[in-house]
Amino acid sequence: MGYSYAVFGAGRQGTAAIYDLLTCCEAARVLVVEPDAQALDRARERLVRIGVPHPESVTFARLAGASDLRGTDVALSCAPYRFNAELTRLALEAGVAFCDLGGNPEVVTQQERIARETGAGLAVVPDCGVSPGLSNILAVHVAREHKADEIRVRCGGLPITESAAGNPLKYKLVFDPHGLISEYSGNVPVLREGRLDYVEALSCIEPFDGGRLEASPTSNNSPQVVGYLQSLGVREYDYMTLRYPGHWEQVRAWRSKGFLCGNAEADGRLAQELADDTALRYDPARDRDRLILDVLGSAGMRGARAGLRQYYGFHLDVPADLRTGFSAMELTTSWGGTMVAHYLAKHRGTARVPTGFATPEQFIATGWVVDELHRRLSGASIGEERHAPTS
Repeated sequence: MGYSYAVFGAGRQGTAAIYDLLTCCEAARVLVVEPDAQALDRARERLVRIGVPHPESVTFARLAGASDLRGTDVALSCAPYRFNAELTRLALEAGVAFCDLGGNPEVVTQQERIARETGAGLAVVPDCGVSPGLSNILAVHVAREHKADEIRVRCGGLPITESAAGNPLKYKLVFDPHGLISEYSGNVPVLREGRLDYVEALSCIEPFDGGRLEASPTSNNSPQVVGYLQSLGVREYDYMTLRYPGHWEQVRAWRSKGFLCGNAEADGRLAQELADDTALRYDPARDRDRLILDVLGSAGMRGARAGLRQYYGFHLDVPADLRTGFSAMELTTSWGGTMVAHYLAKHRGTARVPTGFATPEQFIATGWVVDELHRRLSGASIGEERHAPTS
């Protein structure tokens, strides 16, 4: 038995998602919807070049309406986040469960309202990329399975080495620049002494991995995610993005030029400048990246004196795939979406699937996701669960 999926967006993450659905998610049919004819052709050619199994099961289309989606098990949006509210409405009109790669809290709030107002009883699951997405699922796993009440998450997609970036920002664009600007703007939800609070994006910089990297708060996560961790007993939680040293100081200087301050026109100009900067472009034929995800939780040891804590967590350091040419960011971001889509399809019509809005960590079996990560990373010495007791 196979499942029927629809994928909106055939860019970098979308193409990686199609590949993963066909290879790891029991896909019998995949409808790919991409309005840009050139992007659609690039995706088709890339999949043929890689050699996907059962290419005849993939249908490509420039447009799709509700009638085209009917009979599909799950729709997955890999389109830029600004289209996700509209695509949510389309999926619900067609009677199809919906998930996306997310990354913008305001759009997530719109989707929650759409799910509530529509009352279709169908799953609407945003924020299913790598972060938000996998990072939050692993954080919930640590909170639920190991009773961690303090959790720290650090994540970043980076050139494989600092020198490999070849530009002053020490960075390569591996997804839509509007998404990057969104993450670098606004407020970031955190937990402090059990209370939901907010800090400003980029408000601090701290060293990571002995100073080889730097971390700063970014607004990837929605308050719904942090509120759920709070309900599990987590008292301290924060999320920061990883970059090479010097990146954050340069980005913070953009604010003095009127960027990252909520001015849509100015941020649109910045996004175009970033997209046009050839030094920032990721070329899979030449460049290689890595995705680091570090989730570290701790809990006080039962019966121990105050101050003695047990640590649990995950550390992923995933490189680009040289065989397929997929970047690490393409792979890991698509996995978050495809794992949720697969889970929704596999458990359709059961109590394991939400009847309405939910972020993925609220319902998905976190141990199943850990197993799926191991399956995709099998044969590599990365992605293994870390247990590091310390005092």
